[in-house]
Amino acid sequence: MIKIIPEVKKLEIENKEIYIEGIVILGDISAFSKKELENFIAKKTKYKIDSNGYQIIFGIKGNANAEWYQIEMTENQMSVFAASEEGIFRAVQTIKQILCQKLYVLKIEDEPANNFRAFMLDVGRYFYPIEDVKTIVDYIALYKFNYFHIHLTEDQGWRFESKLYPKLTIKGCKRSHTNFGFKKEEGFYTQEQLKELVDYCHKRYIKVIPEIDMPGHTMSALACYPELSCFDRKLKVSTHWGIKFDIMCAGKDFTYKFCKDIIDELCEIFTDEYIHIGGDEALKLRWSMCEHCKKKLAELELDNMEQLQIYFANYMADYIAQKGKKTIMWYNKYNEKDKIVPNKDIIVQFWGTRKDKEFCKVVESDRKVITSNSSGYYIDLPYGYITLSDSYNTQGITGLENAGKLFGYETCLWTEYVKDIEKAKFNMFPRVFAISEIFWSGEGKRDYNKFLEKLPFNVDFVAKFGVKVPRKGIYNPNKIRKFFSKLWFEKRQLVWQGLYLTVDNFLLKQKIKRKNKK
Repeated sequence: MIKIIPEVKKLEIENKEIYIEGIVILGDISAFSKKELENFIAKKTKYKIDSNGYQIIFGIKGNANAEWYQIEMTENQMSVFAASEEGIFRAVQTIKQILCQKLYVLKIEDEPANNFRAFMLDVGRYFYPIEDVKTIVDYIALYKFNYFHIHLTEDQGWRFESKLYPKLTIKGCKRSHTNFGFKKEEGFYTQEQLKELVDYCHKRYIKVIPEIDMPGHTMSALACYPELSCFDRKLKVSTHWGIKFDIMCAGKDFTYKFCKDIIDELCEIFTDEYIHIGGDEALKLRWSMCEHCKKKLAELELDNMEQLQIYFANYMADYIAQKGKKTIMWYNKYNEKDKIVPNKDIIVQFWGTRKDKEFCKVVESDRKVITSNSSGYYIDLPYGYITLSDSYNTQGITGLENAGKLFGYETCLWTEYVKDIEKAKFNMFPRVFAISEIFWSGEGKRDYNKFLEKLPFNVDFVAKFGVKVPRKGIYNPNKIRKFFSKLWFEKRQLVWQGLYLTVDNFLLKQKIKRKNKK
């Protein structure tokens, strides 16, 4: 009778309908949460705020989990207890859904199965105005996510204002066009805007994780400061998607200084405990030709350039630790028996599954792991690749979560093909419904048939917030629609610049050979 997403831990409901007209909010609730609930009631329900109305009374009650809450609804009043203000806020999100349905006598007790439930937005490929970013934060707050990971830099655009390196947002935030189009793309966030965003998230009990990619995915920085690259070449902010051959040089002191300076500036703005340093898809083609990198490798007595990247990551993680924060990085293959391995306190984020045997060895070595299983949680992909059913039924890293190996879950919205807020909403919903339920309620609570029963109500519910959920034939497509969806998406292979990069790499090799002969 009551349909709530994500599924609550315990629900007892009686077949006694409650009839009310007005509502008054009382008790121990923050001014922000109270105002948000009052605004919701006044603007998005049939009820009105009335000092003589049905009472919703809030109170704080001890519990080990700060997000725990309890709702007891009778014909006379609703009593809400939570372990903290954070728990009160989570309860408010549930109350919003309750008030948009028939009201019954009920009792709810709820808390998350997972303490790290993150949503990532990539603003490096396409710039999202700050108000649109806040809108996405509003959506994830509704469905009880508690971390917002903002991917601030990419080959195609640098979005973080640096006072120390102003060229990054004079030149690095702009690209002349995108793939085969002709439209200029640009934009960045001022430090003041980002401070405002952090405050906006914190009011909704969402912590913020900034990501600055290093050493790969950095063409936007190399275009501004060529001395960051191995050969000081004049490069452009990338206009095409795909992995690039030019990355930051791991042999120059300037690279380490630049990255530390950026981290210093990040820490002034992003006050939560995690900094993400990217670290994936860093091809070593330039390093293998670079005298600076070769010299660094010899100094450190390392065996190969892959180990040099691990040294680079550890160096940055150590510096971040000095700032009182923890490092997250994307998983790159390595062997625990190598001469050098990532620091044990680095949290590893992985987009694959337990089918990757090397990664399973990493997890079993007691490292903290965030799963972003791309089979279900990469919501930039079209529904032909990842259906609603896939998002709901995909397991994090099968078997490992039950052994307590998982640190957390994250869903990712990359934006190569999600250029604005409207497309973002299309890709997010209804998949965010499914993902939020797995992240909050846990793998063991998965019940797809029950979820489908709750879906129509939540489709109507998010419509109140400006979201039009696509029809069932789109989010759970048949075989024909899947085929054409995949075919359309595979056009991305045409915009990789693979031939251009291969030719450029060959010409650079020839140039170095001629130089060495002199």
